[in-house]
Amino acid sequence: MILGHGDDGYLFNGKIKVNFSSNVFYDGPPKGLQEHLMLQWDNIARYPEANAESLQNELAKWHRLEPKQIIVTNGATEAFYLLAHFLQKKSATIIIPSFAEYNDACQIHNLSLNFVNWSEITETSRFATDALFLGNPNNPTGLLLSKNVLSSLLQNNPETLFVIDEAYVDFTTHPISMIDEITNFSNLVIVKSLTKTYAIPGLRLGYIISQSQNIQAIEKNKMPWSVNTFAIEAGKYIVKNASKLLLPIEKLMTDTAHFYNALQQIEHIEVYPTNTNFFLCKTQLKTASNLKEYLLHNHQLLIRDASNFRGLSAHYFRVATQKPLENQLLIDAIRQWTML
Repeated sequence: MILGHGDDGYLFNGKIKVNFSSNVFYDGPPKGLQEHLMLQWDNIARYPEANAESLQNELAKWHRLEPKQIIVTNGATEAFYLLAHFLQKKSATIIIPSFAEYNDACQIHNLSLNFVNWSEITETSRFATDALFLGNPNNPTGLLLSKNVLSSLLQNNPETLFVIDEAYVDFTTHPISMIDEITNFSNLVIVKSLTKTYAIPGLRLGYIISQSQNIQAIEKNKMPWSVNTFAIEAGKYIVKNASKLLLPIEKLMTDTAHFYNALQQIEHIEVYPTNTNFFLCKTQLKTASNLKEYLLHNHQLLIRDASNFRGLSAHYFRVATQKPLENQLLIDAIRQWTML
């Protein structure tokens, strides 16, 4: 899906004051990253590493893994397309609502698809497909499954390859990452993103983690030079300074709770539970598209119309917590819209 994602303000004329449509951390890229990248300027006259090997090595050290257990990708999206290519003409279950690129990647590579609603998943669930795609935490709902539940699912479905999207794992206080389980499950693949936590989506940087035999098979379909020089250097800078770049998760979740509660008080707006900094809302008036248009043209605020997520209607929209004063702008603007 080329169009239809969040952060699509570039499609609209005029300045966006606050972007609630993107789940990227609101405080911008790490301090010092720009200066570091400018020191690498001369390197753009040369090809980048064919497979981002130096970053692959640093990520392996960071996660206490072997480089052969990691593939560095051009954002998490390249990872999903690589995995779908690896699985081509097989079958997959997608837990919905979910990130659209799971579906699109699988369709392009002719997978037979089965869709299961998030609410139907339990630790005893069984799947008859070759693979399963799941966001944890999930986009767009912000809901999550515990490590115990995921471990049970992996144990109970040994013939199904679980693709766990951990793009938003840093945006919750729950310790749910499955990285330390990689050696225990040959049917586990984790997709990671550095663009959300560290606010560098324009650089496109992600990676796949799995057991080495899976990585070797998946990597056969990867094109060279998919990760550019600046992205590689940004990744190495982040890994080197990771202990100093932790998200202020407690404050972020406190701000989210205030934002969530304030939106709940608006008549005709339903707000859904979340475990992250973003969450779904549903308008009982008109549609999410109407609300998005009103907010853009009258307040220069951008929300995510969530109507194109499979399983959601035209009344759903998603918002991500911003700074408290910015959150208040949206609260006031939506309240005004409901009274028109």
